[in-house]
Order: sequence, then structure tokens, then C-alpha cells
Amino acid sequence: MLLKHIWLSLIVILIAVGCSEAKEEAPKEEATTPSALENIIEESKKLLLLIKNDLLIMGRSNIEPYVASNGLSHEKNSFRSEMSFGEITLKKVYRCENSIVNAIHYDFYYDSLSIELNKHSDTVLKYLKQEFGDYNSTRVNRSMKVYSWTLSGNTLDYELFKNGFTFTIRKNQTTEKPIEILEVLPKHLELTKQLIQHVYSDSLKLGLFIMTDIENLFKVSFKSKSNTLAFSETFNENILLSGSFLFEQERLSGVYFDYIYSDTTSNEFLTDVKTTKLIIDKLYGKPSEVATVPLSTSYRWSNAPITLEMFSDGFSVFLEKENL
Repeated sequence: MLLKHIWLSLIVILIAVGCSEAKEEAPKEEATTPSALENIIEESKKLLLLIKNDLLIMGRSNIEPYVASNGLSHEKNSFRSEMSFGEITLKKVYRCENSIVNAIHYDFYYDSLSIELNKHSDTVLKYLKQEFGDYNSTRVNRSMKVYSWTLSGNTLDYELFKNGFTFTIRKNQTTEKPIEILEVLPKHLELTKQLIQHVYSDSLKLGLFIMTDIENLFKVSFKSKSNTLAFSETFNENILLSGSFLFEQERLSGVYFDYIYSDTTSNEFLTDVKTTKLIIDKLYGKPSEVATVPLSTSYRWSNAPITLEMFSDGFSVFLEKENL
């Protein structure tokens, strides 16, 4: 009987030791969470490799294949999504016309107290050079620095500003015919033509530009207030152009160019409206929305933040900030 108990005790001890060794030998798998920078690079790669390989071309590619994979929701003339990596927010905007992608913005916004921005932006710039080679051009203003790559089907802008950076993918204009608006344009429409072309070339952006940037773009006699730059000029003694640039937290939030005619029965009034619409049409195509109510008609373009509105004694060209 004693021998039987000894054998049973020995078997229990051996089983216990074996289980203990098995537990010790089994490696512990620790789940690792990707860092904010790793998430940034991963999201950037998904987009930029499509651009590099000409699989996503502005003005040609349909939005549908990218909706589910990017968690995009349809809002007006764009598809948008938002995600966060700790103190960093990524906002994706795919601007479309008839389901065709015309421009893409990936905006990485950092918390104002972040000390990682410079390190991350340098790493992203190195990655861009690795994938696309040296940038074709760069430009600097008070609000940001922009590096540009000219690709076969797209232009890539890498924009650095004080609280983040942005990828902007737009049409490669070098592959298209030069823009010809009109050989001779009335003097009072020149500033509006400048405004529209600045928007088209991305040299004027809502939500990014500050007052000094606007003063450098438009050489007029501005009157400034805490959140507004304004000017007014009279042409031919019967046309008043009033312009205003509005700012929120020092960033451009809206632009309004208003033309008032003292003689609304003249052909000049209607001709100027048609000419202004033609300027926009040549850059963005026909308007996607035309709305007529008593005493006014407005034209909107799905691939541009520009609205042209005609009323009884004049017309307006204006830009208003969307929710980015």
C-alpha cells in the first residue's frame, strides 16, 4: 500500500513539473500597437503607390473602388472620412464630378502641443523622395511650404503648415492644352479672372492662407480689420466691384467679389456675367447645379468651391469654406 502511494505521488509530481516546463517554454506573444508615424506612413503608402503606378488618375478614375476601403461617406460633391492616431487626425477628401475623382486631399492635423510634427514631416518627405525622386518645384509663403512632383497623370503637392501637412493630388496640367480665356478681357473682370485661376492652380486655398498671402496675390488697396481684408474699385463710372476676404482664426474662410451696375439695361451687364461663367467653364467644365429663384440665378460646380450668382443689378463670384 505504501509503495502504491509513493508511485501515485511521483506521477503527480512529474505531471506538475511537465506542465510547469510547458508553460515556461511557451513564448508570450505581446500585442504591439503601431505608432502614430507607422500609421501615417501606412495610410500614405496606400494612396501614393496608386498614384505612382498610375492606377488612380485625376479626371479619369471612378470613386467607387475607393469608398469602402477608405471608409468614405458621400457629402455634396465629395467623399470624406476621418480617423485619429492619438493626437493626430487624418481627414481624407475625394472631390468628384459624376463619380470621377478630380482631386484628393489627405490632411494630417497635429495637436498644437505636439513635438512630433517636424520629425514626422521630415520622415514623410524622405519617403516621398524615395518613391518619386527629387521634387520638380517648391514654393514658400507665410502660411506653408509646398513641394511638387509632376507625374504622368497627376501632380502631387506636399504642403507643410504650422499644425500639420497635406497631400494634394490634382490634374497634371502640363498634359493639357494651355488655358485661353479671352484675348482681351475688360479691366473690371481681371481681378475675378485672377481669383478663379488662383483657385484652379491651388495658389489660393481656403483654410490655409493668411492675410499676408492674400495681399501678395492681389495688388489692390486693401482696408483691413481684425478678420477681414476688403477693397472696392469703380470702373466706367457705372460698375462697382467690392471684394472681401474673410478669416477665421487667421485663416482664409471665404472670398466675395460683388459687381453692382448702375445701368442694368445695358448689354455690358449680361456680357460680363456670360464672360465670367465662360472663364469658370473653361477650367472646370459646365456647372453641375443651376438654381433659379425670384430675382436671382446661381451656378455651382461640383469640382470647385466657386459659386457664380446673378441678381437684378449685378452678380457675385464667391468661395465659401466647406467642412474639412
